[in-house]
Amino acid sequence: MNGVSRRGFLVGTGALAAAATASRGGAAEAGSASARDPFLGTQGAPLAVGCPNLQAPGETTMGVTWRVSGLAKGVVEYADNPAFANARIARPGGYGLVPIDVAALAVRLEGLRPATRYYYRTVTTPFTDYRNIYDAKLGAPIVSKTYSFTTLGAAAKAHFCMMSDTHGQWKPFEMIAKKVKELSPAALVWNGDATNTTQKKETAVEIFLDPPVESRDYATTIPVLFESGNHDFRGSWISKKEEVIQPRHPAERRGDQWDLKWNFAVRLGEMALIGMDTGEDKPDAHPKWFGLANFEPYRRAQAAWLAEQVARPEIASAKFKVLFCHIPLFAAKDHPDYPHDGVKVDPEDYAYWSRECHDLWVPILEKAGVQLVVCGHKHRFRFDAPMADRPWAQVVGGGPELGVTRGKPDAGRFPTVVEGKVENGRLRLLVHDVFNGRVVLDRVIA
Repeated sequence: MNGVSRRGFLVGTGALAAAATASRGGAAEAGSASARDPFLGTQGAPLAVGCPNLQAPGETTMGVTWRVSGLAKGVVEYADNPAFANARIARPGGYGLVPIDVAALAVRLEGLRPATRYYYRTVTTPFTDYRNIYDAKLGAPIVSKTYSFTTLGAAAKAHFCMMSDTHGQWKPFEMIAKKVKELSPAALVWNGDATNTTQKKETAVEIFLDPPVESRDYATTIPVLFESGNHDFRGSWISKKEEVIQPRHPAERRGDQWDLKWNFAVRLGEMALIGMDTGEDKPDAHPKWFGLANFEPYRRAQAAWLAEQVARPEIASAKFKVLFCHIPLFAAKDHPDYPHDGVKVDPEDYAYWSRECHDLWVPILEKAGVQLVVCGHKHRFRFDAPMADRPWAQVVGGGPELGVTRGKPDAGRFPTVVEGKVENGRLRLLVHDVFNGRVVLDRVIA
């Protein structure tokens, strides 16, 4: 991406998001509420409850996270039938004390069956007063609508969509969310740069859980597989983003892989979907990071994880294998992106593609027979067809710009939804330009 177009238009997104949240009944409700300690309870202020978001899906697990505007507890009721016969209840957290919060509640459903439809609803109860556990008072429970989801697995529908580089820009976000709802995939990969620079939890709550768009309910029925982009590591609060966007189930990780929180390798019908994290777009030694970057060991750890995941029987046996990561893994030597490979410690340069990730991961994915790599980052659609020395295709999605770069018309800048589905035993790839309402790529990959 060009530096000005990618960064310049995004300055102040966090402040704008916080203001939007307040105007819609967020953390600052009204009157003296903004000065009150929210952890003392709602004190009679009405509790706003957002629609649930399905996160970190698996074959036997599903995350459900939703926004609240004040101190509350919550549970998820779920069953394999719309009448909720023999329904189960899941609470936040694990053993011991059940978490409560003033901004978001997160529940993980476990013990589910693969490729099975479930019905669910959230039940949220405000604490009107919480001076201490002996003097707490509850308000009336708020029950959501009934929604449904289908777990992943080899018998699930082989159909995904990918969005990336939304950067909290609501006009393109609505276009993308509307298209995703229309296509109704079995899973949505959010492939990074969901945020810009996140200084407050409220900003992340709005972006991930309660965006100010008409189609904000897109994730009530379509589960989201999240992978960070470089901007999703920026800001004084962002290291705590798992409070808002759930990581993978802990049982998927060994102790030495604990920090690979969002990497995924899952079956979706005939497809295996694999998610990797390219990290930041500059070397760890770059002066911009003030010594905070530790991405080079992170990428090496992911290489070891990737080698193990592609050897798992359910992944190895998939007819089609698709890898997702934010920063592209390839640029042709004659392409203008090629010199910007992310390994130079240069204050004016950053990765247009990641040479380090390419060198670490590509030998593994080629040995495993990955046919397609899906990326974002560049804010411009591109397709790299497979070649004799590179047997996999690469597709790069667009960003939030609506036909403009640096204030000038640019027909090559438009937000996209990348779609992949298995039809008649073949993997079909489509790229939807949601700004101009057209399909810019329709190709059989394998």
